[in-house]
Amino acid sequence: MSLLSDRYFWRQGLVFFADLSYSINTGFMLSFPSLLNAAILSPNTTDIRATNDQASSIAGSQGLSGVIGFCLLPFLLQSLGRKVVNIGINAIVGVGFLVFVLANNIAALYAARMIQGLSICGVYVTIITLAEYCNAKRRGYFITLKKGSVAIGSLMCHSMGLFWTWRQVAAFAIIPNIIAIFMTFFWPESPPFLAMKGRYSECEKSYKWLHGEGSEVKKDFEAIISAQMERRTQEKNKMSFKTTFLKIFRKDYLLPFVVVNLLTLIIDCCGRYYTLAYIVQIVIDITGDASIATYCTIGSDLLTVVALACSCFIVSTFKRRQNLFTFGAISVILMFLTSIVTYFRTEFNISINVWLAPIIILTNIFVVNAGVIPTCFAIVSEIFPIEHKGSGLCTTGIVFTLLYAGVMKFTPMLMEHTGVHGTFAIYATLNLVSFVILYFILIETKDRTLQEIEDELKGIKKRDGIYPYNNDQLLKDSEKI
Repeated sequence: MSLLSDRYFWRQGLVFFADLSYSINTGFMLSFPSLLNAAILSPNTTDIRATNDQASSIAGSQGLSGVIGFCLLPFLLQSLGRKVVNIGINAIVGVGFLVFVLANNIAALYAARMIQGLSICGVYVTIITLAEYCNAKRRGYFITLKKGSVAIGSLMCHSMGLFWTWRQVAAFAIIPNIIAIFMTFFWPESPPFLAMKGRYSECEKSYKWLHGEGSEVKKDFEAIISAQMERRTQEKNKMSFKTTFLKIFRKDYLLPFVVVNLLTLIIDCCGRYYTLAYIVQIVIDITGDASIATYCTIGSDLLTVVALACSCFIVSTFKRRQNLFTFGAISVILMFLTSIVTYFRTEFNISINVWLAPIIILTNIFVVNAGVIPTCFAIVSEIFPIEHKGSGLCTTGIVFTLLYAGVMKFTPMLMEHTGVHGTFAIYATLNLVSFVILYFILIETKDRTLQEIEDELKGIKKRDGIYPYNNDQLLKDSEKI
C-alpha cells in the first residue's frame, strides 16, 4: 500500500503535523533572543533598553522557569493524558509571545520569557507523543523531520528579523501554536497512556485507529496490554512509599536517566541552543566583521534545514549507536579545531583566513544536525519505560532546564573571560567525556517497539502475549485489576 492511500500513515501524520507546527514555533522561541538582544542592547534604540547582564538573564530565565514546568509535567502527563498537555504547552508559548508584543519594560520581557519557560518541557512531550502514536519504523524519521522544523522556524525568525521589528516577529510566531492546537483536537488519546490507566477498551479503539489491524499490530497491542496489566497488578499488591521510592534505583530507571542526561548535555554543548541565540556575537568576536556574522546566521539556518533533511535518511538507515558515535566524534574534532584556529588567530595574531573559523563552525552545525541531535532526541523518546515516563521526565527535565539556563546565561560570560577558543574547548571536552560514558552503557533502540526496549532494560528476553486480543476479556481483566 502506498503512503498516499495508507489511511494509518495520514492518521499518524495528523499527530506529526501538529508537533511540526509546535516545533516551528520552538525555532522562533529559541532564536528570538538574537533579535531581541540586538534591539535592546543597541545604543540607538528608542524602545526598551537593557544591559548585557540583563539581556543574557532574560535569555536564560526561560530555563529557570522550565523547572516548574518539568515538576508539573509528570502529574499532568500521567493524569490528564497527552492531548491536554500538548494543547497546554502550545497555549503557554502563544501567551508568552503575546506578552512580548505588548511589553514596554524589562520586567515584561522577563515575564514573557519565563511564561514560555513553563512550556520548555514540550521539547520532551512532543517526541514522546510521536513515539507513542507512531509506527516504530516511522518513529525515527518523524522525530527527525520534527527537529528539522525547528530549523525552519529559526530560519524564518532570523530572516523576518532583517525586515520586521522583534514585536512583529513575536506576533507572527503565535500562528503556529494556533494551528497545532486546532490539529490536536482531532487526535485520539495515546494507546500506551490508556493502557497505563486501565482503559483497555479505549486503548484498543485508539490503537486500531492509528495502526489498523493485522498479526503484527495484534502482537504489539497484546504486549502493551500484558505489560500494563502486570504492572498494575504489582502496584496494587505492593503499593507503598518505600516501593515507589526504590523504583528510582532500579536499572530500568537509572540507565535511561543517566543516558538522557548525558544526551541532553551533548545537545547543549554541541551548540543546539547557544548558536541559535549567540552566533552573531560568536562570529563578530572571531572576525570583527558584522556582515560575515549576518551571512553566517542565515547560512547556519539553511545548513540546519539541509542537514536535518539528510538526517531523515541517516536516522532511518543506520543504527542509533553508529550515528551517535560517528557524528559525535566528528563534532568533537571540529569543536577542538575551532578552538585551536581561533586561539592562534586571536592570541598570536597569526594570519589565518578570516572565513576559516566560521566555516568550521558552520560545518559543525551541519554535522550535529545531520547526526548527533536527531539521534539524541530519537533515543530520548524511546528509552524510558512507560512506567517511568512521568518521574523520568521530571528528573531529567529539571536537569535539561538547568543546563539550558546555564548555557544561555554563561556562554556570553565564557566568551568574555576565556574567549571563543576557550568556550569551544570547554564544550568539546564535556562532549568527549559524555560520548565515552555512553559508549559503554547505551543500548540499541532502532526499529524496536517501545515494549521491546522496556523489556531489555528490565532483563526480559522475550515477552509472549498472554492476554487474548478480545475486548470483552480485556474489560473483565481490567475490572479485576
